[in-house]
Formats: sequence, structure tokens, C-alpha cells
Amino acid sequence: MEIKKTSIKKYKFIFIFIVIIVVIGILIFPEKVFIASKKGLLLWFNTVFPSLFPFMIGAYLLIELGVVHFIGVLFEPIMRPIFNVPGIGAFAWIMGLISGYPVGAKITADLRSKKQITQVEAQRLISFSNNSGPLFILGSVSVGILSSPEIGCFLLLIHYLSSLSVGILFRFYKKEKSHQKPKYNHILKQAINTLIIKQKHQSKKIGLILKESIMNSMEMISQIGGFIILFSVISELLKLFHIMKVLTDIFYTVFSIIGLVFDNDLISGFIMGIIEITNGINIIGTTSAPLNQKIILINSIIAWGGLSIFMQTISMISYSDINIFIYGCSKFIQSIFAFIYTIIFYPYIDKIYLKTSNVFNLFTYSSSNNIFNNIWLYICSLFCIIFAIITITNTKKNVL
Repeated sequence: MEIKKTSIKKYKFIFIFIVIIVVIGILIFPEKVFIASKKGLLLWFNTVFPSLFPFMIGAYLLIELGVVHFIGVLFEPIMRPIFNVPGIGAFAWIMGLISGYPVGAKITADLRSKKQITQVEAQRLISFSNNSGPLFILGSVSVGILSSPEIGCFLLLIHYLSSLSVGILFRFYKKEKSHQKPKYNHILKQAINTLIIKQKHQSKKIGLILKESIMNSMEMISQIGGFIILFSVISELLKLFHIMKVLTDIFYTVFSIIGLVFDNDLISGFIMGIIEITNGINIIGTTSAPLNQKIILINSIIAWGGLSIFMQTISMISYSDINIFIYGCSKFIQSIFAFIYTIIFYPYIDKIYLKTSNVFNLFTYSSSNNIFNNIWLYICSLFCIIFAIITITNTKKNVL
């Protein structure tokens, strides 16, 4: 217990130190911070608020009105065999795919708080249900930043494929003993009956449910706006304190060691994307680097989501018993999946859609055999990491 308390105090002191540095930075560079804060506010108000707010209201209404139970019964034959979660988890997964971060996490936490799924099932579900939305990938990234609408579907495919891979992988997280095989006869009839029963037990009036949905969604969207503004300021301070340059040099060395060649501007955008997704992708998109190099880093950033979205997710699930460390591992693995899938599939997309004759020249080695050897090296390394994580999470039964 004493060790735990000591470690908690250390983390608190680190957090206090960071806060002090941020406040000092705000006092030293008030004009730059104001501009960064304004950019974050406009990003939230013009893009995030109008795109996410209606989805949040709709999601809350569907949960309260029992539609998720209907979806749960309907999707049970799919969700249980593939992801080892109940069919009701399909609602979080589908809404997460459609509406984007952090809706999937919020719905998963709501399902857990209402005891409609177990803690282990919630942990599995959040690993693949919290994703970037198609509006951001197809609109903001491919059209707005890259000016290449034809690459949007490829970005979306890689993102969904990496998410699906993580979901299948995490089905083995704390795997239970084999259960009796459920019967899936008359699924549609069962789903309708479940919806009717839920409606009979609903005591709240429609007006109250609508009011609660708006209030709940408004609180959540305001929190998201606060995080976007905060991390826009932090990103700007990293530049002003020249911390970004130090981090760029470190990442350049790491990438060089593993055989990857990126210029400093590209790496700077990647680091910024690790912190805040939109600003980072925007920096990558404005560099003069080859499109293939931009795509691999952008796919990796979208899968991770950035520290800003990570903190938003923490705030969304803070009232549940979902382990944020395990969730962080799942997003890190998804980022690696996206990285590898882009390397493997981009050459085919390049030939079919972009019609260029360039060979996928991401690596320092010029021989195609060496390129594929490197790919398999990364794939093997990935699965070693995955195996280690599964082993750790299965042996530590008392993880919070």
C-alpha cells in the first residue's frame, strides 16, 4: 500500500509541475496562447460541435428507449463469436464507427454503468468501439488536408481494418471457460419482444428523456471542447519552449535505427499528432514529403487518436471500472496495425487509384526483397508485443 501511495504522489507532483510550466508559458506568451486557444475553439465550434452533438443526443435516446436491447439481441450471433462480447455491444461499435471519438467509449461506459455488460466485456468492447468517424477521415483529412478525395476510402479502410483486428485480438482478454452454446432461433422475434418489454418497464416520460439527453450531451460536448482548446495551447507551448525540436531529434534517431527515413517536418507533425490529432495531421499534410510517407503516419495517428482524445476518453469513462491502461494498450496496438497495414496495402492502392509508377520507397533499402524482409520483421515484432500483452493481462487477474 505504501508503495502505491508513493507512486501516486510522484505522479501528482509530475502533474503539478506540468501545470506550473503551462501556466508560466501562458503568462510569458499570452498573444501566442490566445491565438492557439482561438484556433482550438473555432475547431470545436465549427467542426466537432455540429458533427458530434446530434449523434450524442440520438445515442442517449436510443439507450433510454431500449433500442439498444433490440440491437443487442439482433447482433448477438455476430458479436459473441467474433469479439466475445454480448450483442448489445454492437450499438457502441456501430455508433463509434459512425460518429467518431469519443462516442464509442461513452456508450460503452454507459452500458457498463447500467450493468448491461460485465467489466471484462466492457474492456473488450472499448478496445475496438472507440474510433474516428468517416466525416473526419473522408472530409477533413482526405479532402481538406491532403486534397486527395480518392485516398479517403483507403484511410477509412485501414482504420476500420485495424480496429477490427484489435477487437478480434482482445476477444482473448481474460477469456472465460467455454459456455453453453446459445440458440439463435427466431432472432428477430426475440429482438422485438425484448424491445416491447423494455418499453413497458420505462417509467420516464418522453419529455424528461429528451431533456436529459440534451443536458447529458451538452455536458459531454463541452468537456470535449475544453480538451481541444487545452491541447491546442499545450501544442503551441511545446513549439515555443523548443521541446518539439528535441522530441523531433529523438524520433528521427529512433526511426533511423529501425530503417525508416522521414524528414524533420514530417516527424514534427507526427509528434504533434500524438498530442493532438487534427493539428498533427494538418502539419503532415502541408509537408513536401511523398504521399506514401504521409499516409503511413496519418493512419497511425488516426488509430491512436492523440493524447487530447485519450484524455477525453478518460473523462468519459471515469465513472466506470474500465481500466484505462488496458484501453491505452489497445489503441497503441491499433496504431501499429494501421502502420503495418498501410505498408502492405498501399502499393496496390497506389497502382489502382493513384496510377503512379513509383515503388513504395518508405524504407532506406532499395531492394524489394529487403523491403518485404523488413515488413515481416515488423509483423513478427508486432505479434511478439501482442503475445506479451495478452500474457500479462491474462495473468494479472486483479488489475483494476
